[in-house]
Amino acid sequence: MVGTFLHRTMQWITAAGIGLLCLPGTAPTQEQSCPVPASFYDTEPTLPRTAAAIASGQTVLIVTIGGASTLGQAAGSPDLSWPARLAVTLTSRFPAARVTVHNRAVARQTTQEMAARLERDVIAFKPMLVIWETGTTDAVRGTELDEFRQTIQDGTDRLRASGAEVVFMDMQFSRHTHAVINFDRYESVLREVTDANDVPLFRRHDIMHHWAESGLFDLMTGDHEKLHLLASRLYDCIGRAMADFITRGVHPATGTPAVSSGSNK
Repeated sequence: MVGTFLHRTMQWITAAGIGLLCLPGTAPTQEQSCPVPASFYDTEPTLPRTAAAIASGQTVLIVTIGGASTLGQAAGSPDLSWPARLAVTLTSRFPAARVTVHNRAVARQTTQEMAARLERDVIAFKPMLVIWETGTTDAVRGTELDEFRQTIQDGTDRLRASGAEVVFMDMQFSRHTHAVINFDRYESVLREVTDANDVPLFRRHDIMHHWAESGLFDLMTGDHEKLHLLASRLYDCIGRAMADFITRGVHPATGTPAVSSGSNK
């Protein structure tokens, strides 16, 4: 009974989160305008090794780990997931670089379950950068905060010891799910641990909230027939925002510091 409830809750979270997007008339393959103010990025630590390698045309391997939203389930295809869109965006913007993104997401896993497969599914690839999206399933299942905190800390230590740079990504924004599930505690722990370790946090929750409040999203949309299209558009925006986040502060081809960063131009 509990397992069925959790399964249905996770399905609802995915649908509710994706249901935010309502940008008519553009396909995911066509670049749409979904800017992110520089203030969402400027206080976060940069990724100097990865950014410089991409900008100077080197080989860069990125591994993503996370849940259903990283897997791209709501869009109906891994090719439409935000990691796939990240790869397309980086390749388009930095054609000299040889960027590969391995998506190792598994739906409905807790942070501890993800951490248990770090060695096999992440570290074994010897990535330059690891992007870890987590917290949603822990909030749904009510994982103890101390356990959540320690798992993130241990995972960060292991990934850094392997030589990888690390980015964490927090939960999606949805008024529907926040009304019934307390995500705030887990978001606070993510912020606490990333700050303590000087690790950047991609603030997906706040970015999606900004897009919604800016009128890019229709929070009341309930058209499930358009769910895949809506999801693919959202993942495209997230993938391009993540590309901005990773390559802050460098110029293509030179790897030298840029004059300014942020994607709200």
